[in-house]
Amino acid sequence: MIKALFILLLLCIPTQLIAQLERRLVVQDRPVELTFMAPRNINILTTEPLSRGEMHYAIMHSFGELSNGWRNFYGIDNGAVIRFSLEYGIRDKASVYIGRSGLDKVFDAGFRYALIKQMQSGSPPVNISLTGSVGLNSAEYNFLGSREFTLYDRTSYYGALLISRKFSDDLSVQLSPQLARFNRTGFEIAIPGDAQWYFGLGVSARYRITGRLALTGQYIWSENSDSESFRNNVGIGLDIETGGHVFQLFFTTTQALNDAYVLAGRNGDPLDGGFRFGFNVNRLFMLHR
Repeated sequence: MIKALFILLLLCIPTQLIAQLERRLVVQDRPVELTFMAPRNINILTTEPLSRGEMHYAIMHSFGELSNGWRNFYGIDNGAVIRFSLEYGIRDKASVYIGRSGLDKVFDAGFRYALIKQMQSGSPPVNISLTGSVGLNSAEYNFLGSREFTLYDRTSYYGALLISRKFSDDLSVQLSPQLARFNRTGFEIAIPGDAQWYFGLGVSARYRITGRLALTGQYIWSENSDSESFRNNVGIGLDIETGGHVFQLFFTTTQALNDAYVLAGRNGDPLDGGFRFGFNVNRLFMLHR
C-alpha cells in the first residue's frame, strides 16, 4: 500500500510542474524593444524611451551647404551649428531634457512621455509618445537697431505626437504630427517666414543593414511651405551603434537643430546642392536604478 501511494505521488508532481510552466508561457507578452537606436533619428525625436535613471547625452552638428563647393570642403569650412542636450529618465515612461543650440543661441527644456508601448503580441500594435518643449532665444539684436526683445518675444514652443511601429527586426517607421509657436518673428530670427504658428508632419524611417548599422531617413512636410524660401525638410543618414554610443552621420536640408526651428526653419533645395552634412553623437548610460 505504501509503495503504491509513493508511485502515485511521483506521477503527480511532474504533471503539476508542467501545468504551471505552461500557464507562465501563456501569459507572457513583452514590449517591442529598440524600435530606433537612439532617442533622436537625424533631427526628429523618436518614441525610444529612457529607463528610470538613464541619461542620454547628445552633441549634434550641422555644417554648410554642399553647394559651397570643394574649396570650402562642401560646406564644412563654413563652420557648424552645434547643439548640446541632456535627457534624464525620471520614470520608465517619462524623461525630461535641456539643450542649447547655436542658431539664435536658443536654450530649451522639454519632456517626452510614453503613452503606449508596442507589444510582441501585436496589441497594442504601435508606440505612441508625447513630447513638448519651451525655447528661449538669447541672441543679441541691439546692434541691428531693432525694437528691444522682451522675454515674451524671445520665447517659442514646440509639441509633437510621436507614433511609431517596428514592422520587423529590420524596418521601423514613425509619423510625427507637430507644431511650433514663435511669439515674435521677423528678419532678425533665423526662420524665413513671419508666421507665428507652424504645423507639419514628420516621417522617420530606419532600416537595419547589420546588427550595428542602419540606414535612416526623414521627411518633414510643413503647411507653411508655400514659397521657394520655405521648403520641406529632407534627410538621409547612417546609424552606427557601438554599445553605449550611437553615431549618426547624415545629410539634411536644414541648418537648424532645435525642434521648433527644424519645423519652421529654412531648407535648401536638395536638387541643387542644398543638403548639409551633419552628425550626432549619442551617449546613453545608467546613473542609478
